[in-house]
Amino acid sequence: MKKILHILIALLVGWNSLALAQGPSDQRAFHTKIADVLALMPASNKEQFNTNMEAIAALGQDGVTTIAGMLAPQGKGDNTQLQYALAGYAYYVTQPGKEAKRKEAAAAFCKAINKTTDPENKVFLITQLQTTGDNDAVSTLQPLLAADRFCDPAARVLVKINTPAAQQALLGALSTASAANRITLTEALGDARYTAAVPAITAQLGNTDKKLVKVSQYALAQIADPSAATVLGNGAAKAGYTYDVTDATSSYLYYAGQLAANGNKAAAQKIAEALVKQCAADAQVHTRTAGLKLLTDILGEKSMLWVSQAVAGKNNEYRDAALKFAAPFAAATSVVWQTQLKKSSDDTKAAIIGMLGENKVKSALSTVSGYTKNGNEAVRLAAIAAAARIGETATLPALLDIMKTGSAADINAVKTALRLMPGNEVVQQSGAVLAAMPAPAQTALLEVLAARKADSRVNDVLALTTSNNADVKAAAMAALKDVASKNNTPALFALLNNAGSQQEINHIQTALINAGATSDDVLPLMKQASAANQSRYLGVLAGIGQPSALEPVMNAFTTGNAATKKEAIAALVDWKNAAAAPALLKIARDPANSDYREQALAGYIALTKKSGYPAEQKVLMLRNAMELNPSAPLQNQILSGVEQCKTFPALLFAGEYLDNSAVQQNAAMAVMNIALANKSYNGALVRQLLEKTSNVLKGGDADYQRQSIRKYLAEMPAGDGFVAMFNGKDLSGWKGLVENPVARAKMDAKTLAKAQDKANEAMRKGWSVKDGLLIFNGQGDNLCTEKKYGDFEMLVDWKITANGDAGIYLRGSPQVQIWDTSRIDVGAQVGSGGLYNNQQNESKPLKLADNAIGEWNHFRIIMKGDRVTVYLNGVQVTDNTILENYWDRGLPIFPEEQIELQAHGTYVAYRNLYIKELPRVKPYVLNDEEKKAGYKVIFDGTNMHEWTGNTKDYVIDNGDLVIYPTNGGHGNLYTKKEYRNFSFRFEFQLTPGANNGLGVRAPLTGDAAYEGMELQILDNEADIYKDLHVYQYHGSVYGVIPAKRGYLKPVGEWNYEEAIVEGTHIKVILNGTVILDGDIAEAREKGTLDHKQHPGLKNETGHIGFLGHGSIVRFRNIRVKEL
Repeated sequence: MKKILHILIALLVGWNSLALAQGPSDQRAFHTKIADVLALMPASNKEQFNTNMEAIAALGQDGVTTIAGMLAPQGKGDNTQLQYALAGYAYYVTQPGKEAKRKEAAAAFCKAINKTTDPENKVFLITQLQTTGDNDAVSTLQPLLAADRFCDPAARVLVKINTPAAQQALLGALSTASAANRITLTEALGDARYTAAVPAITAQLGNTDKKLVKVSQYALAQIADPSAATVLGNGAAKAGYTYDVTDATSSYLYYAGQLAANGNKAAAQKIAEALVKQCAADAQVHTRTAGLKLLTDILGEKSMLWVSQAVAGKNNEYRDAALKFAAPFAAATSVVWQTQLKKSSDDTKAAIIGMLGENKVKSALSTVSGYTKNGNEAVRLAAIAAAARIGETATLPALLDIMKTGSAADINAVKTALRLMPGNEVVQQSGAVLAAMPAPAQTALLEVLAARKADSRVNDVLALTTSNNADVKAAAMAALKDVASKNNTPALFALLNNAGSQQEINHIQTALINAGATSDDVLPLMKQASAANQSRYLGVLAGIGQPSALEPVMNAFTTGNAATKKEAIAALVDWKNAAAAPALLKIARDPANSDYREQALAGYIALTKKSGYPAEQKVLMLRNAMELNPSAPLQNQILSGVEQCKTFPALLFAGEYLDNSAVQQNAAMAVMNIALANKSYNGALVRQLLEKTSNVLKGGDADYQRQSIRKYLAEMPAGDGFVAMFNGKDLSGWKGLVENPVARAKMDAKTLAKAQDKANEAMRKGWSVKDGLLIFNGQGDNLCTEKKYGDFEMLVDWKITANGDAGIYLRGSPQVQIWDTSRIDVGAQVGSGGLYNNQQNESKPLKLADNAIGEWNHFRIIMKGDRVTVYLNGVQVTDNTILENYWDRGLPIFPEEQIELQAHGTYVAYRNLYIKELPRVKPYVLNDEEKKAGYKVIFDGTNMHEWTGNTKDYVIDNGDLVIYPTNGGHGNLYTKKEYRNFSFRFEFQLTPGANNGLGVRAPLTGDAAYEGMELQILDNEADIYKDLHVYQYHGSVYGVIPAKRGYLKPVGEWNYEEAIVEGTHIKVILNGTVILDGDIAEAREKGTLDHKQHPGLKNETGHIGFLGHGSIVRFRNIRVKEL
């Protein structure tokens, strides 16, 4: 059952829409519809789930039976999709209005159960009857009760059905059942509450099998026939009316409850009374309590004699339970309890009073109120609470009077009662007497007003902010944050100016923030305040957190005295959000602020660490702090923040401090934990850092940590990993720019070498290295890597100045854009990181993620094939977008070329340039035979230049053209060019149950299978497709000409196929075998095998395409020859 629930949950969570996929005119055949539904399991939302269930419902009983019949024996196939469909449909038909479909589904499941031979599949199908089954299913289920494997699920379904026929089927199977099945059937008969089964079940009580005795007692208790009273009573007595392995006492109690529920209250009362009398021992208190509960259920308020006796007893557990049972009748039996109060102990008095209060017994108010001045504190406190609950606001005068003379405990009890009492009168009366109360009561009432957010009594609170009593004044100040509103801000500002202690200042600042004060409220008054008081306003601005407040706070720091500067920094440190981080950094960077640098940096580091910025941005910010050479404690704080970032730049950053003895251990922990959290890090850089870390680690856990490092290094993937592109010292590895890739390719070696020498000379005028930075001064041309790169991941920090403009050329082509986002005139407001020179594909970044001009930014650029992904400061700004060839748009991007740092006439600095070369499939090339024959490669594994349409779902992965249906794209992938007659060769790899198609002479819109032609690409051997029509299998002209089967390689292996289309003649060769050789002429004139309309058969030309049907399929080595 648990598995079924998991299936139902999954169905409701995810599913692609069959209706949307098929369009408004569904011409598919019966078995095709089944196959298509199964191929799309599971679902994406509830609406789509319902749409697909409607599709199954439209198939009728035969459809459900057919799907059930497709279940493979356990271990011989994957039934996941089938079970999703069947369990989902069983749930679906239980909804109101679908009764006919529910009956139809039950009949289908019964039919399938009788046909199914696999035990696990039979159990699964039986289970579906729990939600769909009715009396018609009994004849199917009854024979299954004799089988050990099927008895339990079948019995559960029969209990659900619970008609006379179902009950008789269960009883009829009992006498001949095996030991295990006897237990199952006995339990089922009890759950079905079948009275006729009582003699047979009673006879089993003498059995030596304790499990059978236990379940027999359970069943008799469920049925609750009067004749079972003696045997169940004897069993409970034998157990001493406590727990035993047969649960006899529990069954006896339940039996008595069922008697009462069935109307036989007299018999139930007799049992309950006997239990209360006989179970006097403390060990039997739970049974005695259950008996008393049953008596109160049966007798109601007439049971109070029994209850009052229990309350008067010595067992407090029994007493408290009795009072709980008395609660529903407390109002009607109030006299009983008021009378019993007089003769009860103090503990019991408090308990009774508490019960009366909890149940708000109005008639007991006078009596309860009389105990509010009782000599016993427990009684007195219970009475205060009870009186408040019963009388509510009517008791306010008396309760407030208690606060005048009561003890601290009394005052606290009244305070608690007033906080809970409903009605605004509490606030009004409390506020009205507040001024006249003694100090302890004032303090308590101020807390009440604060807890109740009593803004209407704010003036009463304000009045006490000048109290001579320190406790009262402190309570009034503390209450302001809860009672003040925007109208009170003038009074609060006046208080702020006159506050005498820092605690008072803090309370008033919080009150102003909570009251909704804005920067516009604060700033004018801040200017009017005395110089000594202006700093008090800074904390308010910090709590408001509005950007407009940052400048005044900074001005206060710049122009204020030492105390004001300290307050300004404190405000920035306490800022509501990380918006104050740049201001703190600015303070710390100014040499004139050396006295405040540590405080400012501490705040900056804290805001950075708790911010929601991406890890890459945090690393940049923490590096800013470290560059100011803070104290060792702050450096350790920085490194602890770096450790949390878990990025490669963070790893390198922490590694820079492994030689610094003051922070070495924090640096080592950061390096170790960052590296060990990412198993993909590899290469010499990582190895060197980890080996160094291992050598410097100290402490009790160092040996264990070294073991973890050794294990990581032993398992580290092979490869160079990230390597430095820039050594921080000189321009080694870089060269000047010579023309563009197209022009360079036309130069001979001598000409190119001469041009390169000239370019290198010019390069040195504009590019230089200073303080570890690679700097362009605005003069000259691009700086280029000496090495060419294909697929790679690149990391680089960059910084520009006002009006800056730069970029990074990938494989020699422009460019990942860098510019000053304030340059609205050229469209720079969109931000950096876009593919600026793209025309057909997206050129703008997804988001604006640039840091301020003059601050460092970080790019992570990933290029695979012709696709580029860019992260700017940890934010994805370009998502797997095709980079176009700027130099020749008729060609795809170059497979490999140099990386260039663009020179665009403005200053730009770079640092931390690293690159990791990614494995790259060698581009597919034609063999000599195909070259001679005139074939052309239209997918070589490196780019999709020849294709259009759904380039979101169809992507390049490891040199293959792959469809990932969940990428968020729509539609099919087509060749840009149209073809009339052709030979199309390709390789493909199927996944289990995969379904795709090769579109032929198709338009770019409409259903290609009908508006053009579709040559099926299908996992023929998948169970979900075993009942398709012959013209629906792999290689067939869908719905028109069937292909031969049996020539696909096993799923996961690559297949080779050639499709030859010439006029009306279609030929398909799969793995060297002709599986289709036919002519569409007759079909387009006289009609197709599927009897559908196929207007595309008459097309003379069109696009070739891949037609996705929600499955992952891989393609490679695609070439075409026009005939």
